[in-house]
Amino acid sequence: MEIEDLLKYLVEHFNAKISIEKDRNFVLARVDKYSYVNVAEFLFKEGFRRLLTVSAIDWLSRNVIEIYFITYNHVMNVYVKVSTEIPRDFPEIPSLSSMWENAAMHEREVWELFGVSFIGNKMLKPLFLENWKGPPPFRKGFDWREYVVKEYGLKYPPVPKTVYQ
Repeated sequence: MEIEDLLKYLVEHFNAKISIEKDRNFVLARVDKYSYVNVAEFLFKEGFRRLLTVSAIDWLSRNVIEIYFITYNHVMNVYVKVSTEIPRDFPEIPSLSSMWENAAMHEREVWELFGVSFIGNKMLKPLFLENWKGPPPFRKGFDWREYVVKEYGLKYPPVPKTVYQ
């Protein structure tokens, strides 16, 4: 499949919003959360066998978490980043680990640090934060100073404001 055919298919079958870098080997595709796994399955079948990452961005002001993955097709020399948005108050999405085994570990990290559940991922258990009692620490609303004071009774001096002249 050529890059133009790939883009056309993503738009026509998944209603993807596409942008492409000028060197034409990096594609950004935004899809709705219901198409996220279907797009991943399509890309996998089209030779995108290398999953580089699964990650998240917390958009506090919009009350959503953006979930994305980046995959690569070495024959086409094309990278595709697929992103979707899920609500912050119900952060769950199907896992990609049935296609790419390494997705399980990336999703595990996102689960632990952002609080996103990946349905079907059997690896969701603490990786870094054993015995953690606080909220997901990579969420934008998390105040680590407040957490340390509450949890451990430690107080930090106020952070001085730096004024540049």
